Amino acid sequence: MDAQTKQNLQERRKARSLVKTVINVGHKFLVLLVRWLSRTIYGEHGKRMPPITNLILMESATSLATKIRTRKLTSVEVTQAFIDRCREVNPLLNCVVDERFEEALKDAERADKLVASGTMTVEQLEREKPFLGVPISTKDCIRVQGLLHTSGIWNRRNIRGDKDARAMELMRRAGAIPFALTNVSECCMWWESVNTIHGRSRNPYDANRIVGGSSGGEGCIQAAAASAFGLGSDIGGSIRMPAFFNGVFGHKPSKFVVSNEGQYPVALSEEQSSFLGIGPMCRYATDLKPMLRIISDENASKLRLDEPVDLKQVKFFYQINDGGAHLVSPVDLDIRDGMEKVMAHF
Repeated sequence: MDAQTKQNLQERRKARSLVKTVINVGHKFLVLLVRWLSRTIYGEHGKRMPPITNLILMESATSLATKIRTRKLTSVEVTQAFIDRCREVNPLLNCVVDERFEEALKDAERADKLVASGTMTVEQLEREKPFLGVPISTKDCIRVQGLLHTSGIWNRRNIRGDKDARAMELMRRAGAIPFALTNVSECCMWWESVNTIHGRSRNPYDANRIVGGSSGGEGCIQAAAASAFGLGSDIGGSIRMPAFFNGVFGHKPSKFVVSNEGQYPVALSEEQSSFLGIGPMCRYATDLKPMLRIISDENASKLRLDEPVDLKQVKFFYQINDGGAHLVSPVDLDIRDGMEKVMAHF
């Protein structure tokens, strides 16, 4: 290659590099513009989520269940606390789309009477009804008897559940009390939670931000301390993304472990059903395992949930950026800092 050819090649590379730089700068400006427009159009300026004043809301579902069956708290007290919190935060967050508050309080009264009757010992209650008296929420695609079952689809706006989905049936059998239904993306198809029936849900940490999807309303209600725990569903991130967006815990179980019966849209093939799964969502990681044990039913033994795990034998994979691709928004520094703290911990 002669000197002139090399020089021409270098000039073309410089030109391409300059074009890429200009495009990347333009993209960053566009990102800032879109964020500003989103904040202007969808933001709730000056509005903040009300602070938590009732300490009951700060307990894990497991802890609440323990206190209910040992008579340190009543189910009515606990259920009323979460109902009050829903009413307090929902005008801003729009995460609850249907409720059975009055019926839930009656269920709570029955739970308290069972505890007070002494017909079951504390040990029996822990074994047979481990979440007795604890209110539970779920998303508007998992059927709950009497509540809306729309999946955010306009043509289903008047459809209600005629019975509980299998997973909710199992949680109810374990003593949990369904009390609130949460928002989803339309047809549970997108990574936000907005639809033409119920509107848009807002993030409790910043009302200008979205909550993820499709279990976004469920992630939101957990982060706002307006539900003790809940059920979500996931086919391509619908539990995992809202858990991440809202700073709560969520788990997508292995395929065919938890029944998908009572969920809409319905999986159209065995392959789709293998990707789709109902799983727990909660504020405290301690609730994940007991919830999974219940909703996996006869499959629980396959999960070996009681076997100790040696974290030194577990491999953790992570990615802090996309490797430097062009026209991709950079990972925010606070997210990178959070990931680095997790990596340092493990």
